[in-house]
Amino acid sequence: MKKEILKNILVLGGVYLLVACSQGKSADVITDADTLVQKEDQVSSEPHPFGGWYCPDNLNGFPAVDIADWKNVPVVNGRMPTLEEAQNGTSLIYVDPAEYPNAKVLGITMPKLATYNNANTGREDLIIVIQAFTVNEDSIVGFRFLNGGNGSARLSEVKFLSEDEIAKMPASKFASISLEINASADYIREVMTHIDYYERLKKIVDPNNQFESGWRNMTNVNYHYAQSGAVKARYADVLFGNFYIQNDYTEFTEKFMLLENGETKTTELKIVCGPFKADFESQKAILNDWAQKVKELSE
Repeated sequence: MKKEILKNILVLGGVYLLVACSQGKSADVITDADTLVQKEDQVSSEPHPFGGWYCPDNLNGFPAVDIADWKNVPVVNGRMPTLEEAQNGTSLIYVDPAEYPNAKVLGITMPKLATYNNANTGREDLIIVIQAFTVNEDSIVGFRFLNGGNGSARLSEVKFLSEDEIAKMPASKFASISLEINASADYIREVMTHIDYYERLKKIVDPNNQFESGWRNMTNVNYHYAQSGAVKARYADVLFGNFYIQNDYTEFTEKFMLLENGETKTTELKIVCGPFKADFESQKAILNDWAQKVKELSE
């Protein structure tokens, strides 16, 4: 089995989109009444025919970006991207000029920091727009999430931030961890998510017993960040052959992915959590220790 399967090309009638997941997969969005509803009930308009994709698990193609580095992401300006650029993380959507000769870029210099009302996370998410073009009289943007992964939408669905708004943003960082574990993805999944392992992993994230009692009942993984805020959406399932967890809170997201290699019989555990502010170093150390404990318990 090929380990890095995230760089798949989906062909949509001459349009190539770098994706790991599709419109068919959705998170449980937490409403004010604390009931679970599906994404389909939240979206008021149909996705545009050239995307509308939500691929937060594409952590290899588009890794997390700290707010201080958003201007440094690779982009293509002044022309439509090549197929190679749509495959290597420089751009997102390739439009075949033979199929769509009227497609052209919009006069917007990339990258641009913007917000996107994300029905999947139940909140307004910060994004980096890396592509904007028109095709068949529809204006499309391709973007990457700061916490990793990518998406696309209509131009009207994103709001570009002003220089003043960007300047007022506090410094923040994402903790990204990749760890090889000599165990199957199914076994590691049990360690990460089953309540039987809760106490042993709790000692890593809450050594002084300061967390609210019962926090494990509110999450689907044996990890907790005390300052995450209210839960907005939860997701945990096998996605394109890989087990993936994403939990979204008021201003915090945690992602866990297991990529099993059938040849080596090992599994890569990928973690992205954040954004963290002044506590970045201490929280990254906790996440590292947590991941090492998962490895120990799994092996």
